[in-house]
Amino acid sequence: MNPVKLIVPALAAALLVPAVAVAQGPRSPMERFALFTSCGPVNVEVFVTNSGGAGGITRESVEGMTTSRLREARIYAPTDQPAWSLLRVTVFIGTQGVTANTAQTVYIIRLRFMKLVYDQLSDPQLAANPGRLSSDSLGAALQWIHWAPTWESPRPGIGFYGGRRDDVITGTIGTMLDEFVTEYLRVNGESCP
Repeated sequence: MNPVKLIVPALAAALLVPAVAVAQGPRSPMERFALFTSCGPVNVEVFVTNSGGAGGITRESVEGMTTSRLREARIYAPTDQPAWSLLRVTVFIGTQGVTANTAQTVYIIRLRFMKLVYDQLSDPQLAANPGRLSSDSLGAALQWIHWAPTWESPRPGIGFYGGRRDDVITGTIGTMLDEFVTEYLRVNGESCP
């Protein structure tokens, strides 16, 4: 067998591997801070305000969509299970009648990923003793641990359309959830099963 015939395919494969890695994109320190959780489970919190808009958009329906997407990705944590991260989904829907038979619907959808962070600068125990925290100062430190937003949907889901159709809004929520799951798994990929 001609060794050149073996070298050419091997060389082509070696050149493609870095291209695939670059296509996925490097994880910047900001992306790691924003979304990295070692693929830990994510709690869900949903707020829906629907003032006369699409009738099928309720807190329960949006929460069901969200938990379903996170379960498929194997990153959902039931609310009774503690987690260090939270996906907050906020939906606002308003409708205004233009005429007796037509209506304009406005909706705003926001996905916000929150993580528990330790506010070292505000903790008086740490300020008094700038060394490492000891186990007896941990109780004091806990009051300086807060939820902080670290990632928000890259494009807010804002829409304006004629009618009261649920599918326009649920389609936008679904797209935004898919984008979140894709980004979360990309940043946490090495840690996810």
